[in-house]
Amino acid sequence: MGSTIAERGRVAVVSHGFFPTVGGSERYHLFTARALSEFARVEVFTSALNLPPGADPPAGGTALGPLVVHYLPSRSAKGERLVRPISLWRALRSFRPHVVWGNHPSPTADLGAIFAIATRRPWVATYHADVGSDRWWKRRYLAWEMRLLRRARLVLVTSERYRETLAARGVRRDRIVAVAPGPYIGDGSLPAVPPAAIRTEAPFLFVGALDAAHAYKRVDQLLAAVADVIRAGVPIELEVVGDGDRRTEFERQATELGIASRVRFLGTLSDTELAAKFARALALVIASPTETEGFGSVAVEAIQYGCPVIVSSRVAVADLLGPAGAAARFDPEQPASLAEAIRALATDPQRRSELSNAARALAPSLGWASALPKITAPVCRLLPDAAASASRR
Repeated sequence: MGSTIAERGRVAVVSHGFFPTVGGSERYHLFTARALSEFARVEVFTSALNLPPGADPPAGGTALGPLVVHYLPSRSAKGERLVRPISLWRALRSFRPHVVWGNHPSPTADLGAIFAIATRRPWVATYHADVGSDRWWKRRYLAWEMRLLRRARLVLVTSERYRETLAARGVRRDRIVAVAPGPYIGDGSLPAVPPAAIRTEAPFLFVGALDAAHAYKRVDQLLAAVADVIRAGVPIELEVVGDGDRRTEFERQATELGIASRVRFLGTLSDTELAAKFARALALVIASPTETEGFGSVAVEAIQYGCPVIVSSRVAVADLLGPAGAAARFDPEQPASLAEAIRALATDPQRRSELSNAARALAPSLGWASALPKITAPVCRLLPDAAASASRR
């Protein structure tokens, strides 16, 4: 294995977020980097802001299983972890990768791509979420990002929706590979749970970070919708799993809406505890209204336990779950649509049962055993050419 890895070359994964920060894109790159390390030497270059406050990463990198992770000096701006350009450039020059693989859209990943272009190395982009268009600077950044992605040798996306979106923006269709991720819970191995409680007596469930960087998850809109349903005479409950710097704000909002006794903020749970919540939940609610929610991978975890999902029609995972009958979709253009979707499921046990059965039927088709080879194989195909090219320079 060692000689094979040496021959196949080196891959630099550049991601603003990474373990121990927990999120869909962070776990995506952890899982895919580990899988790729079977065929190449893989090192990760990420922000030191992913570490707990006060942690001092070693200069030579941190061993994480088969990976080496470099936590580089960074600053935070607009919810983004920005690695210092000079620190990233020096670290990449020292590693001398044959291929650079970035977690886009992100200025940090953009720097990795620029390094690859400047040093004539092939680079790969995972485009995991779209950029909003509500501000002029977002529109300008999106235009820049598309110009950059057109130069990538390979663009990995999590849904056919993103393949079509990027192709319409000028990215070559033959370079776009769409692979849906599997469940991240239990590090990819589903935790077992005891027989589920009766779903009709269980709460609705939200799972996600409660911080400024994840404002697009719109917990504020979810709380408002829950309040509307309760005021309409349907006594539902909501459990919120996750933590972050906005948790106190959301707790205060629940109090102001008069639903504090109906909403429980549980903080961070273990994967086994979360699995039990999925198994008992009346439904998981993904309140994000737009494509800024890159895929909605928590829904893939929920359906493994037969948990129905409520999700915006503009979030990519709805394209998988909706046609399969495993999700109720709401219209983000209609302000009352989320509350109506919650009310409808709360009052229709037959509909919930249908969604739950469909979720269980769909779940086996979404797994890492089939997904990882589809993601890593096209990256591996770049390595021999990259190594040969590098040896000639």
